[in-house]
Order: sequence, then structure tokens, then C-alpha cells
Amino acid sequence: MDEMKETEIAETIRRRCPSQEVMGRDELNLAEFPLAALTDRPLPNRKTLTFEDRIRDKGRQDQEITRRLTISASDRFGLPTAMDDEVILGLVQLSKAANFKSPTVPFSRYQLISLLGWRDEGKSYKRVEESLKRWLGVTLYYENAWWDKRDNKWVDAHFHLLESVILHHGSRRFRRESGESPRSTFTWNSMVFQSFQAGYLKQIDMEIYRSLKLATTKRMFRFLDKKFHFGKMLRFDLGRFAYEHIGLSRSYDAAQLKRRLVPAIQELEGVGFLEPLDKQKRFSRLHRGCWEVVFRKQLQSKPKKAAHNQLSPLEEKLIERGVNELTAIRLVKDYPADSIQEKIETFDRLVSAGDVRVSKNPAGYLVQSIRDDYVIRDGGKPKVTRQQKIHHRASVANRPETLQKTENFPRIQEYLNRLSPDNVRRLEEEALKTSPRLLADGYRRAKTSGNSLQLEGYRQAILERHLLPLLENPA
Repeated sequence: MDEMKETEIAETIRRRCPSQEVMGRDELNLAEFPLAALTDRPLPNRKTLTFEDRIRDKGRQDQEITRRLTISASDRFGLPTAMDDEVILGLVQLSKAANFKSPTVPFSRYQLISLLGWRDEGKSYKRVEESLKRWLGVTLYYENAWWDKRDNKWVDAHFHLLESVILHHGSRRFRRESGESPRSTFTWNSMVFQSFQAGYLKQIDMEIYRSLKLATTKRMFRFLDKKFHFGKMLRFDLGRFAYEHIGLSRSYDAAQLKRRLVPAIQELEGVGFLEPLDKQKRFSRLHRGCWEVVFRKQLQSKPKKAAHNQLSPLEEKLIERGVNELTAIRLVKDYPADSIQEKIETFDRLVSAGDVRVSKNPAGYLVQSIRDDYVIRDGGKPKVTRQQKIHHRASVANRPETLQKTENFPRIQEYLNRLSPDNVRRLEEEALKTSPRLLADGYRRAKTSGNSLQLEGYRQAILERHLLPLLENPA
């Protein structure tokens, strides 16, 4: 690509400012099967992932065919992770900003980090670089699973997503502040780029995507957003949906699959993408060992977003201070108004004083101060509240090493294992009703936000408090 063309594309990308755009693009083949493990780090001693399903192919006289994707990783960098999946989607947005004119796209890492909503810190830059190296070493083997838009048929296709990456190192602060044109480049494989140019793309709401917290939710959002093109209600075999299209472990049984999917589903309900359903309608047993999961698209997505002028004064104050609109709406809904107002006033004082605590991520500090109920002493240092202590105990209790070493947890788990799933559910409901308000509120917030780790921490704390007296005194 000649220098003039590269400069033109770079200027187009900067002018369109993709990090601020709402409606992005997603390549439909890449949205069908998982491209990465649902982990933060590469899986040790594992170099291959395989996903497959069976569909009826109208192009082959309505025959049933098996579609299979095999992901093979390099020895050095391993399999892609959930964050690597985000990076690929970010690269698609950069290509979309350049109108998919060329397979080689100039970019800067700061630009990509901003687009994905990651923090502007050294860790994020390192993640981007590692991710790009990892994708260069990953080979995708599509068997009857890559849709060729030009010929309108399923084909076998085996390739790397990226052909090359060139990174220019330098002061990220200088590049961000000077507005210098991006000098790094990445180049798509011709198979992927041909699909871009053939228009095998769909719109994706990047604002919703960036607001999602769980890797499971992001994967589910991309897949369902593609499938809702065929109708507002979708039904899937639970195992096939969870194993082959979300990427959950095949060692999970139906009960474990539902437990892993529920937080992601609740998060998509919270952003107005899915219509809320009770558990009986969401999951239904067809026959022994076979379950079905049902999804309905929310007819009016993000209703509060559409009515921007109906935001409350408190929500507008939070947004003015850099808080995401969806987060601001949730905070005002979940926490007392006088407490939020007090935290905003304290936040403004800290900003005026140039306090170091609000220098790196001011909006993040404000949000956390509301959630954890920070109390600022006269000396300026935050006092740890009862709610913060409970948050800490719940997070510590949730760590795997803590679960194994806790004195009481093995006894409780052994007791729960002897109960039927219905009895466990009833016991948990009873324990929640009798738990202290702070624990119960924390549990509900974690459930609403889809934070499965924090939810499990609160669940354990509630069950321990409820069951220990019973175990100590069986009579």
C-alpha cells in the first residue's frame, strides 16, 4: 500500500473517531462460533479448541451437514482468550472506519484501546501487543462452516485471521496529545477481507458491547444478535447452544450450564437487549437429559437511552462527570439519592484539590465510591465502611484457594451435595430471607450486574451464616 493511500486511510479513521461510534460492524462468520476460550489467560498445555453443530443445508437438497471449526494455536503464545476476541472485533471497527478499502489498515494502540473502552495504562498496551502476536500464530480450520457470500454456499476454509502486524513503539502520551497519524498497521487474511467486501456483515451496537462485563455475555450478545435476524424468538438445545456457540465446558451438566448462563442472560436483560423471562420459561426440559433454552428480543432496545431528555438531574450529573449513561441509570436506581449527591460533592472537592485518587480514572473512582459507600474523613483518607468489609470478605471467600481452605465450607458443601436441586434452591431462598440486609443487598446487586464471582462469594457467606448453626446443632 503506497504512502498516500495509507495516509488517506489513517486520516479517515481519525476523522470518523470510531471509539465514539455506536453502530459498528461484525463479520457474520466470526459471530457464529467462538474464536477464543472464555478465560483471561491462555489455557495451559492446551493448543486446540473445536466447536461444531449440525444444520440443514438448502443448497444441498436440504441435507443435514456437520459444520466444524477447529482453532489451533502456536506453542509460544497459546490459544486466544476472551480479551483477544475483543481485539479482533476492535480491528473490524477500524477497518469499517476506513470503509473496508484495503486489507492493510493503519492504527495506533491507543486508538484501539479507546475503541474497546479499556483503560489507558501500560497493561492495556501490553495486552494489545500480546493479543496481536497470539492471533498471528492461530490457524482456523473451517469445515463446511465458512459461508462464502459471493457463491452463497458453505465451504472449507483454513487460514490465519491476520497476515501481518507492524508495531511502532513510542511515547503513547505524545501520540495521543499531538494527534500524529497512526504508524502501526495490521493486514487481514484475504479470505476474511473478501467476506468484508462481499458485505457479509451485520450491525453491532458497540455501546452495549462495551458496557458488558462478562466474557460469556459478550459472546452471547454477538451470537444472538446475529440469530435475531431470523425472528424475535429463538429456541436452542441447551447443550448445543452452551457448548458449541458460547464455549462453556463440555464437562458441565444441565444444572451447571444454567448457572453459568443466567448471569450473562441477566446482564443482557439489564441493557434492554433480551426480554426478561422467568426461569421456567427460559429453560424447559423436553425429555430426560435434554433441555431447551429460549430467548426473546426486547422490542424496544435501550428504552432509557432513546429518551435521553428524560434523564433525571442526578443521572445527568453523573454523566457530566464521565460516568457511562447505562451505569448512571443503574446507580440512581440501586442507591439512595442523598448518598449519590454526597459522593458527587466529595468527588468535586477532590477534583478541585487535584487529589491523586481521582487523577487516573475519575469516573471509575466516583462509581466505586457510590457502590462501596466511601466515607472521607476530615484528613482526606477514606474510612472503610461495613459494606466495604462485606464486599472484601465476599471477594476473598470466592477465591478458589480460599474455598478449599475455609474451615466450614467443606462441611457445608458436603451437606448441599446430599440435597436435591429443588431442596438446595429452597434452602438458598430461605437463607437469603434471613440474612442481614447488607449481605442480601450485595447478593442482589451482584446478581443484577451479572458479576458471577461476587455472586458466588455472597452466596457462600449467606449459606455459611444460615447452615452453621444447623450443622452444629442437628436437633
